[in-house]
Amino acid sequence: MSLPAAEVTLTAPAPTPQSNGNGKANGKRKLNKVELLKLQKSPLSLIHDIYRWADEGFDAIPPEFYDLFKWHGFFYRKQTPGYFMLRMRISNGVVTSTQLRAIAELSRDYGRGAGDFTTRQNIQLRWITIEDMPAIIEKLQSVGLGAEQTGMDNFRNVTGCPLTGLTGHELVDTRQLTAATALSLLGPEFENIPRKFNISINGCRLDCTHAQSNDIGLTPAIGRIGNRAVPGFNVVVGGHMGSRNPHLAVPLDVFVRTSQVTAFCRAILTVFRDNGKRGVRGKARLWYLIEEWGIDRFRDEVTKVLGEQLPSAGACQLYRDPDPLEQDHVGVHPQIQDGLSYVGMVVPTGRVTAGQLFALADLADRYGSREVRLTNDQNVIIPNVANEMLEELLAEPLLEEWSPSPSGVMRGLVTCTGIDYCHFALNDTKGISLAIARKLEERLPDRDKVVRLNVSGCVHACGRHRLSEIGLEATRLRRDGTVIDGFNIFAGGCQGEDARLGVEVHKKATVEETTELLAEAIAARYQSDTVLAPAIA
Repeated sequence: MSLPAAEVTLTAPAPTPQSNGNGKANGKRKLNKVELLKLQKSPLSLIHDIYRWADEGFDAIPPEFYDLFKWHGFFYRKQTPGYFMLRMRISNGVVTSTQLRAIAELSRDYGRGAGDFTTRQNIQLRWITIEDMPAIIEKLQSVGLGAEQTGMDNFRNVTGCPLTGLTGHELVDTRQLTAATALSLLGPEFENIPRKFNISINGCRLDCTHAQSNDIGLTPAIGRIGNRAVPGFNVVVGGHMGSRNPHLAVPLDVFVRTSQVTAFCRAILTVFRDNGKRGVRGKARLWYLIEEWGIDRFRDEVTKVLGEQLPSAGACQLYRDPDPLEQDHVGVHPQIQDGLSYVGMVVPTGRVTAGQLFALADLADRYGSREVRLTNDQNVIIPNVANEMLEELLAEPLLEEWSPSPSGVMRGLVTCTGIDYCHFALNDTKGISLAIARKLEERLPDRDKVVRLNVSGCVHACGRHRLSEIGLEATRLRRDGTVIDGFNIFAGGCQGEDARLGVEVHKKATVEETTELLAEAIAARYQSDTVLAPAIA
């Protein structure tokens, strides 16, 4: 079977989602190559083929089906021919030590011990073969984990505050909401939406899940239901960070009670599934439907599907100027539970080994409550540590590698996967950014001053470089007849009431020039409170 490279016109009705009749597309419409593939084979049905190909070997897999593996959590990577990445679904970033130990075993036994913490609170493993997939799927299921629908045209990991249920900054505990929403959306009903879809359900006033970068961002609010003040959520929609045209989510002007969250997310996903653009892939995100319709019509369509009228947005409970030393949940901090604290550790660039995962699970058993929380900045938290056990925990060897009191530069560093495992990336973002951070540590006058440095290997912006105080986007440039690594530098990104995307302030700097420009600009800001953009430019 082969697929045409160019777009084609279908004159017969083309169901927008799967072939079970959902959707209302009629007449002529152009579908891109991925849409044609999904029409030819239900992505979730590939599970039967996976088990068959596990016996037959990698060469039995038709290359045009590689992308369909992503509906089952396996990502073929050109950098590693014959091997796949595995991405699990860990709602709200809450994972038990038993589950974590199972992931470590999978990494050790099947993945060469290599893995990553991601910016959406989940874990990715490398070097997976088709032959090992059945055993991996069954191992995950045995500990209550899964990897279904974690890539391509699916909703991604549903994120929430990693300290939900533990912090005084919280208005609503989101653990059950994120898990219930994810469970509700899994399966054939939403296996075919136009593009990927990010959901954040955050009850924390610190906005630690970056609501405005999500397709749906729920943030804590107090609404009025009759004469009662009710805790719940305000909503922003349409955020996306990738491509050359990123966009921050915009207010939908509705208030959603906690009991409505799952149905509300389903309603938005239904509207997107049935009406989203399916021609040019770059124009298929939710934002482009909102842009075409306008926010009022979009809200009306969602209300129709939901079946009830929602009140206008409530009183926002987000902090206007959150403390950056609390927003990332790094360090040792008291919980709302008497006598307990959490310990947030920085995992440099998010890269982990199987041995470190085993050690983390052991620490959660020994000092905590057999639970670990994953953050949206690629870091980890051990919660529920008795205060009298803190000193002993802080002396453990793993905390020398993953410090709870890192430098401000290392604390604020977030990177994408990089060229070693992603064919879109233009350089080794993890290795290069770590080297830059180490040099900045030596140069900056205030070691503890937090510097938000986000690094992406390409325009897809998996490192969220346009959302950060400083953002680096990998590029290639020619110097003295040689093509070398470099970065385009962005500055000024921020979220909140005065949210804005970072702007490009320097184009095509070498790695050495990037380090120098950042060191000078950050030092100047410390001394005179200047903004970064003019200083770098």
